[in-house]
Amino acid sequence: MKETDYNELVRRIEQLEADNSELKTIIDSIYAGIYLADGEGKTLMVNSIYETMSGIPASELVGKNLKDLVNEGYFTESASLVVIQTRSPATVIYTCKTGKKLMAKGKPIFDKKGQLVRIVNTVWDITELMNMESRVEEAREFSPQEDKQRLKLEAMEDFVARSEKMLKVLDLAMRVARVDSTVLVLGESGVGKEIIAKIIHKAGKNNQGPFIKVNCASIPENLLESELFGYEKGSFTGANKEGKIGMFEMANGGTILLDEIAELPVHLQAKLLRVLQDKEIIPVGGTRARRVDIRVIAATNRNLIDMVKKGTFREDLYYRLNVVPVYIPPLRERKDDISFLLVYFMNKYNKKYNTNKKLSNEIIEKLTNYSWPGNVRELQNFVERMIVITKDENISLQDIKDYFVGRQEDSFLEEERDLTLKEQVERLEKAAVEEALRRYGSTRKAADVLGIDQSTVVRKVKKYNIQYSDDAD
Repeated sequence: MKETDYNELVRRIEQLEADNSELKTIIDSIYAGIYLADGEGKTLMVNSIYETMSGIPASELVGKNLKDLVNEGYFTESASLVVIQTRSPATVIYTCKTGKKLMAKGKPIFDKKGQLVRIVNTVWDITELMNMESRVEEAREFSPQEDKQRLKLEAMEDFVARSEKMLKVLDLAMRVARVDSTVLVLGESGVGKEIIAKIIHKAGKNNQGPFIKVNCASIPENLLESELFGYEKGSFTGANKEGKIGMFEMANGGTILLDEIAELPVHLQAKLLRVLQDKEIIPVGGTRARRVDIRVIAATNRNLIDMVKKGTFREDLYYRLNVVPVYIPPLRERKDDISFLLVYFMNKYNKKYNTNKKLSNEIIEKLTNYSWPGNVRELQNFVERMIVITKDENISLQDIKDYFVGRQEDSFLEEERDLTLKEQVERLEKAAVEEALRRYGSTRKAADVLGIDQSTVVRKVKKYNIQYSDDAD
């Protein structure tokens, strides 16, 4: 080798070492764990933040395959292994052997030939959020069947998600938790609004304080004011002689979740506005304001803007609540989460009932195609029911069909067949009309969005037997 060639080789090696050193410095300075694996799951490197988060030194991980690390109990799950299996981005929540709970988002990197060559995992420590069972949290919920409050210990369900939409929801929840802004959580029934509210509470500065949930629809209107704001002694017939503090004061130093906020009577909306503006409450029968240090999170499945237009919800209160809106999409819009949720709830209820029931990949695929109008709550109830009532270890397709019999949408259970062009067009047409009606609530608005006459939408509704709320028509 010529001396000039040798010197050039040495220069390139030195430059490569310098670049690698600089890259490692940059990676170590990122405030997130980085776990790099090759296309076969072999650990190539972890940054120092990951070592701190997991409590596991890099020397125990680098060079080892993630399959072996999972089998050896280092981790309960691996995003990289899911990426290898699906060849698409994946997010998992797992526990390390040290007891740390981490969330990893794995992203595949392919070469020009389409071969999977690297998996880059971005990792966050969520131990504080997930270890809810070890810290009893005050939570009070009023039962309309009783004349008093009752304590109810609630543990946060694990946040299980793979879809990009839900990961964005989690990211927004974590960011808004750092500030004191009022949050409005929006979404259909059963999507998990309370879980997101608890995450915001536990990640916030008042996480040591109580988390109080109030269902504004479940408390009789004539009792709601005294339950929220409390009352002074002798303020009304039948009142406690000593008076009673309300739920806002119970939440002092913590968070109050006002679920189904749209059901709050108009005359109480003004009092809530004062709480949001001045952090003060006046008990029923009282004359002096009391200061409260609380974070307010409101939740609803109603369209508050429409209610403002109709005069059933105060506009000024709406804007006070809607400082940071967090919208949780329905399950039908994040089908990537369904298989993860099925597996999660299968494990949960198998453990609860000491069973070993299983769902085949074929059934999971069919269930993924169901719209789940009741969202995560319906899916959870479905899994528990299957675990309880099925006889065999392997849950059969007939078991599934028995659950869905008589429901409006059961075509997802049919055997797949090639559709004619007309059938494909009709399927797409029906889906488009259903979605427009669901989002906008009237045939007139749906027609505007779809670019067709209202009479055409009405004909399609009859043709496909589409059910929808026509309050705005």
